[in-house]
Amino acid sequence: MFEPRPSRKSVPVSAETVLSNEIKLEGRLHSSTNIRFDGEMTGDVSTDGDLAVGEHGRIKGNVTARNVVVGGSVQGNVQTTGRLEILATGKVYGDIAVGSLIIDEGGILRGKSAVHADDQTATSTVPSSDFRTVAA
Repeated sequence: MFEPRPSRKSVPVSAETVLSNEIKLEGRLHSSTNIRFDGEMTGDVSTDGDLAVGEHGRIKGNVTARNVVVGGSVQGNVQTTGRLEILATGKVYGDIAVGSLIIDEGGILRGKSAVHADDQTATSTVPSSDFRTVAA
């Protein structure tokens, strides 16, 4: 009945700034470049570039970036002008406002979501819910 989809690969973020799993930060982090974050952060993260939260990355705060890939967890709101991608190991607990949304099988999104073509028009809004992709 259903044909298996070809496996999809995540678009890698080439990071100019890499924060390892050995780092713990409190406060605000702002950058104008791409960031790969594998540590623990309590506070807001914003970048004019892309943000990749690695499998061991944990952010407790709001995230703002051009594109965001989550393999770890974000406990806070996520806002992008581009794409939010939640990998199979990724968890987002908070409201999102994004240009486009991809959730891999096993990824978790819990919160309100607005997926829009531009900043003025919301094309899809899902009320607060626990959304988890699972195998069919």
